[in-house]
Amino acid sequence: MKNKIIRILYLHGDLEDFSCVKSNLNKTEHLQFEWVEIANDQEPLPQVKNPIDIYLVDYRQGNPSVSKLLTEIQKENPDTPVIILSDGNIPGKDDVIPNSGKSYYLTGGEINPYTLIKTINYALRDLELRDNLLNVTKKFKNIYERAADPIVLIDEDALVVDANPSFIARFGYYPMDKDRDKIYFSDFFVDKEDRNRFIQVLKTKIKVNDFHTKLRIPDSCVIESLLSIVQLESDLECYQVLIKDLTSLRAKEEAEHNLKKFSSTGRIAKLLAHEVKNPLTTILLSSDQLRCELPDDVLKQSGELLNIIKKNCERINHQVTQLLDSTKFSELNIGQHSINHLLDDALKEVKDRIGFNGIKVYKNYDHDICKINVDAEKVKIALVNLLVNAVEAMEPEQGKLKLQTKASDNKCHITISDNGNGIRLDHIDRLFEPYFTNKRGGTGLGLTNTQNIILSHGGNIKVKSAPHIGTTFHISFNLN
Repeated sequence: MKNKIIRILYLHGDLEDFSCVKSNLNKTEHLQFEWVEIANDQEPLPQVKNPIDIYLVDYRQGNPSVSKLLTEIQKENPDTPVIILSDGNIPGKDDVIPNSGKSYYLTGGEINPYTLIKTINYALRDLELRDNLLNVTKKFKNIYERAADPIVLIDEDALVVDANPSFIARFGYYPMDKDRDKIYFSDFFVDKEDRNRFIQVLKTKIKVNDFHTKLRIPDSCVIESLLSIVQLESDLECYQVLIKDLTSLRAKEEAEHNLKKFSSTGRIAKLLAHEVKNPLTTILLSSDQLRCELPDDVLKQSGELLNIIKKNCERINHQVTQLLDSTKFSELNIGQHSINHLLDDALKEVKDRIGFNGIKVYKNYDHDICKINVDAEKVKIALVNLLVNAVEAMEPEQGKLKLQTKASDNKCHITISDNGNGIRLDHIDRLFEPYFTNKRGGTGLGLTNTQNIILSHGGNIKVKSAPHIGTTFHISFNLN
C-alpha cells in the first residue's frame, strides 16, 4: 500500500476529535490520506457510494448514525474494512454493525495515533489478502469452468457436490438440480472391483493420477477413462476428480490419422495421375498418327492392335480419373436434412437387393434427432455404398441388417451393422485404400469414395468387424 493515497470516510461525533485524529494520521511518513468527513448529525448516505478504502467510525458518544451508515456500507461496499472507535462494549453489536466480521475495534485507552495506524495497516493488509484470494479464486474458477476435461467435486462418500460444464455435458448430470436424487460418482463405475478400489482411495486420502477404469454415461455408453483424484487442501472432506476420456481421445486421434492418411492418398493419386496421364496422351496421339500414316494393307492386318491400344489407354485414363475423384474433397451443396430421412432414402435404393436376398432390416432411430448440414445426394451415395457392402456380405435368407441413429456429444451418429462374413483384422486398416477389395469384380473405390464424402463434411467413419460374426460401420457428423 506504499505510495497509495488512502481514502478514509470519517464519521465523527466531535469536530475537534476529527481534527486531532486527522492531524496525527497525516504525520505518518509511509501513508498518505484523503479524508471524507461526515458529522453524526449529517445524512451519510450520499457519501457512502464514493470510492472509500477505510471507514473510520467514532462511536464513543453513541453516534445514532452508525447503524444506518454501516447498513449502507454492507450494501454498497461489503468488503471495505471498518474501524470503530468506542468507549467500551457496544450493546447489540451484531445488530448495530451488520458487517462486524470485517470490522476492527479500538476502545478506551487503545485509541492513540500508534494503535490507529497499526490497525489501519492491518485492515489494508487484510483487504489486500482478500483481494488476492478473490483473484486466485476467480482464476481457478475460470480454469475449472473452461476445462475441456470433465471435473467433478465429491465428498468422502463419493457424493457429487459440484461439476464443471464439461462433466455436465458428458454425463448429463447437473449437481444443483434439486428435482433429482443424490448422485454418487461411484455409481458411474462399470466394474465393481474398480468401484471398491475408488472408495478405498477416498478413505485413505491418497492422491492418485492414473486410475484406469471404465465409466458408464447416459444412453448406456461406456467410456474408457483415466482418473486423477486429489483431496482439496481447503476442504479435508472434498475431493476433485479429473476425468480424461480416453475413448474420445482415441476416437479423435483416429479421426486425425484417417484424415492425414486420406490426404496422403490424395497427394499420391495426384502424382500418379500426372505421371500416368501424360504418357497416355502421348501413346494415344502416336496411335492416331500411325492410323493416318500406315498403308491400308498394313491397317487391315494390324489395325485391331491400334484399337486395343486406344481402348486400354481410355480405360486407364478413366480409372485414374475415378481415383482422383475418390481422393479429393469435392464441392458440396449444403442444406439441412434429417439423417433419418437420408438413411431411409438410401435404404430404398437397395430395396430390391434386400428383398431378393431375404435380408431382415431392423431400425432403431432417434426421432428427436436434429437436422444436420450436409450435401444430401453425396451422403446418400456414401450410405448406399455401405448398405450394398452389408447386403453382399450376408448369406441369403439369413442376413440381419441393423440401422441406428442417435445424437450425443453434439454429434449425429449412424450405425450400420450386418451379420455377414466379417473382415479379417489385417484387412481393416486397408479397407479405405483405393483399389483394395475382396469382392470379385469390385473396383476397390467404393469405400474410398464413401470416406471422402464423410470427411468432406467434417465427419468421421470407423469400422469394427470380426470374421463370421459381422461388420459395423459407425459414421458421425457434427450437429453444429
